[in-house]
Amino acid sequence: MIFKYIVLALYSPYIIYLKKSRKNLYEIYNLLKSKLFGKTAFSAMISIVAPYSGSINPIVEEFDENTAKCYIQEKRCLKNPFNSIHALALANLGELTSGLLMMDYLQSTKQKGIVTNISIQYHKKARGIITAKCNIKSLNEGVIKSELFDREDVLICEVFCTWNIKKKDI
Repeated sequence: MIFKYIVLALYSPYIIYLKKSRKNLYEIYNLLKSKLFGKTAFSAMISIVAPYSGSINPIVEEFDENTAKCYIQEKRCLKNPFNSIHALALANLGELTSGLLMMDYLQSTKQKGIVTNISIQYHKKARGIITAKCNIKSLNEGVIKSELFDREDVLICEVFCTWNIKKKDI
């Protein structure tokens, strides 16, 4: 985790420049991903901008206009008394993954929005590395779905985030 913040410190002038040039999240990710430890720097930036989401130490693995893929690794601080990853850590990962896509979508469509409801369907205990996948095509009447999988690609849970979306006042 400390390594992530060292990488962020090295990239911070570059990230500040990108933000000042009014790049959206996808554009910043796209510019950083090909750089040495660029994905790590982007993930650290997200953890600082969204500290609650940062509490699960997520790594943004893939991100484009249509899909986002993030993962967390099982750690003691994320476990529940049943020796698996806590339900709300999973919800946090699903919300973060869909939120990345939604922030990019809202910015590109000149809209604004906020999450008004989160519902989760759990299917299996979560252990090891858990990957959340979300596609903007799952957005339906303000609801977007993230699916979380374990290392064997078994569905762990589904996170449904309901967004209240409005046109921006210009």
